[in-house]
Parts: sequence; C-alpha cells; structure tokens
Amino acid sequence: MPTKSRAVSSQGTHFYIENAAATLVTTSITAISKAAKAVLTVGTHTFVKGDVVKIAAVVGMTEINGLKGIVEATTATTVTLANIDSTSFTTYTSGGTAGLLQFFETCQHKSYSGFDGQASEIDTTTLCSTAKEKTLGLQDFGGMSADLHYVEDDAFQIEAKVAKREALPRWFKLVKKNGYIKVFEGFVRSLSDSGAVDGTNAGTLAVTITGEVYEVAGA
Repeated sequence: MPTKSRAVSSQGTHFYIENAAATLVTTSITAISKAAKAVLTVGTHTFVKGDVVKIAAVVGMTEINGLKGIVEATTATTVTLANIDSTSFTTYTSGGTAGLLQFFETCQHKSYSGFDGQASEIDTTTLCSTAKEKTLGLQDFGGMSADLHYVEDDAFQIEAKVAKREALPRWFKLVKKNGYIKVFEGFVRSLSDSGAVDGTNAGTLAVTITGEVYEVAGA
C-alpha cells in the first residue's frame, strides 16, 4: 500500500520581500561549472537553500554577470543555482562575486493564494486536420495575493509600497512549515487598506508574477 502523505499546516508560513536598497553581502567565486544548474565554487560560505544571489565581476563566463540565482543545494564549498543554465555559456576564467540579496519578513499575513496562471492555448489546426489541433504556449504562473493586517510601519509593507510606486519587480519567498520554499519575482500591483467597526486595519497585497516560480526543498 502506498504511503499517504500528511497534509501540511499553513500555520508557520513565513513571507518575505526583497529589500532592494540593501547592500549585498558578497562572497568570492573561484569556479563556475557549465551545467543545466550552474554550480558555483565559493569557498567557506553561509548560503542556505532558498537564498537569492546576484552574480557580478566574473571573467570568462561573462553571460552570468548580472543574473540572480536561486540556491537549490549547498556543500561546504559549493552552491547549486536552480534557475541558471550555464551549459552554453563561455568558459569561466577567474574572479566574480555572489552577492546575497536581503529580505524583509512580515508577520502580518493571514492567508495567501494564487500561482494559478494558465498557459495560452494555441490553435495549430490546418485544412488537413481531422479534428481541432492545439498546443500550449509559455507557462504563466499568474499572480498571488496575501491578506494581511495593514500596518504602516511594517518593513515588508513599506517595501511593497516602494515597489508599487517604482513599478519595479521584487523577489519574494514563501517558506512553509515543512521547509519547502517558493521563490519568485513579481510586481506589486496593489496593497489595499480597509477598516471596520470592531475590526483591525486590513489589506490585500496583489503581486503579478514574472518568470518562473521555483520550489526548493528546505534543509
């Protein structure tokens, strides 16, 4: 009989937004592999699964400069990036840094939902077809929203307002109780504010996801 997985409680889910103004904490790179998931050799480090790092100043494999990688696995001296395929990049020569993005956490969120976008249906039917023929377009992860207590001095919500005003994307992380982490980039579309008698100030954060959503198994 197959083993039945247990449902995971939502309680204990942590929610983070990128602190775009923070100075990156950098670690030197000494090698980068050519692989579907690039592996950085970085010597002693403190990176953990779900971290996001920005690559800079690499000589040789210059295509990787400026890219942001999601840490999927680590050893004492290496970091595997889930979202950077370096297979076709030029060969690494020397140098480079991996800068750790900083995040604000909120403890004001009450629920979240989303990640339900759908790929477009593309009609490929021709006059030789005997029935409708279709294929699918690119993945679309849609968006996500979170209901929360609206708190003016919550650092997460302050950053969300800045992101909305600038119309620039931020990285987000949802860390679940079972250790699984959703990492994605998105645009803050709105952050509402509402109130009622015998209630708290409440709001809904709406994020439009750009690119892929990566699920990383935590430690």
